[in-house]
Amino acid sequence: MTTLSLSDADRAAFAAVASAEAPPGTIVHDFDSLLDYLGRDGVPVSPKASEFAIARLPELNGLLTHPAPIGLSRGRQVSYPHVDGLHLLLRFSRLGKIDRSSTTRRMVVDTSMATKWQLLNPTERYFTLLERWWSFADFAQERFGFTSSLAEYRLELLKRHRPGSRARKTDDKWQEVIFGLLGMKQVALMQLFGLLDIVSEPPVAGKGWQIKRMVATPWGLTACATYLQAFRHTSAALIERLFNPAGEDSAAVEEPSEDEVDRPPFFAWADAVIPFFPAWQNSLGEPDAAEPFRGSVTFKVSLSPDVWRRIVMPAESSFDALAQFILNAFKFDDEHLYQFRYQDDYAAQRSLDDPRCSDVEDDYADEVTLGEAGLFPRQVVEFHYDFGSDWRFEVLVEKLDTSETGAKPAVVAREGKAPRQYQ
Repeated sequence: MTTLSLSDADRAAFAAVASAEAPPGTIVHDFDSLLDYLGRDGVPVSPKASEFAIARLPELNGLLTHPAPIGLSRGRQVSYPHVDGLHLLLRFSRLGKIDRSSTTRRMVVDTSMATKWQLLNPTERYFTLLERWWSFADFAQERFGFTSSLAEYRLELLKRHRPGSRARKTDDKWQEVIFGLLGMKQVALMQLFGLLDIVSEPPVAGKGWQIKRMVATPWGLTACATYLQAFRHTSAALIERLFNPAGEDSAAVEEPSEDEVDRPPFFAWADAVIPFFPAWQNSLGEPDAAEPFRGSVTFKVSLSPDVWRRIVMPAESSFDALAQFILNAFKFDDEHLYQFRYQDDYAAQRSLDDPRCSDVEDDYADEVTLGEAGLFPRQVVEFHYDFGSDWRFEVLVEKLDTSETGAKPAVVAREGKAPRQYQ
């Protein structure tokens, strides 16, 4: 197994952080403060993106050790990058869960995950959150084609702002470009995790967070550089070099071994880091699997307001069976690929793909039943069929009925004539 090549400066940076009284930055303290706040009665969230209610954002910003100076009276969540970053970690840590039991959705604490969280020491909490950021959120948030891009942009920002560098806020618009590539939420997370020291400007009326000065920390430079080194020993890096051979000197990159090829980059990085942190013994893990819903599910499947079918399916049916039934109900053939997409209980987008697909983000549609998916009334699932013709069905969950345990698939109502599949 390939091990990371650590320099003396790398080892010194790891040892300095390990010997400190608290983890870098303020992320553990600020995240715990947010969990305590949510634990009271939760926070209302928007119906589609599940973002914190606008009226609560100033109060949530005030929970931070160093609240971001915001000169906006009615900013959206994106206007508060640190709060936006904490919201991301809530979702991907599975500690924040969407409560849909009332008309107004709320972000609440998942009590079973909170119990696991309380068993972790501060070091374990820090690295758990770092893993959820780098290993989960990065892969879900990637917008530019390759999964290492965000990590590369973070390192470039840090290298540009090494201690003693002459980089300034107005330096050739470079900073504006890198902020655009990263997104301000990523910059805020770098500050929260102690990768980057930031001095903010005083609030300016009509403007959001303004940065006066940034300095990369030794921990930030070392952690981000060695993480990218670890990334080169994973299958993800092999795929990127396959499609972007000019982007890396293949002769300078050692091919990963069979044991390494399928490992997430964070795990390869952690192998080199853990020996410096004896307190890092445990991680948060995932939520316990819920009992599948048993009964029937009623869907209203629409191509437009005037063309829809109401379908009843047994909860033990797979999503692949649902796809076939929808296509039959609209008299479409099944010669093309499809994908289901919906938002799960943790406000994360989940996708279920046609079993004929060669590569998938989450799961294949024939591996997940309707009862296992955590569906709820008024939930909207997108059924995308034939990516060339781009048919998009809105699949609205209307009813979950526990009394219909022996239901068979059926179309119970219909409106409008189905369009011709091939124009």
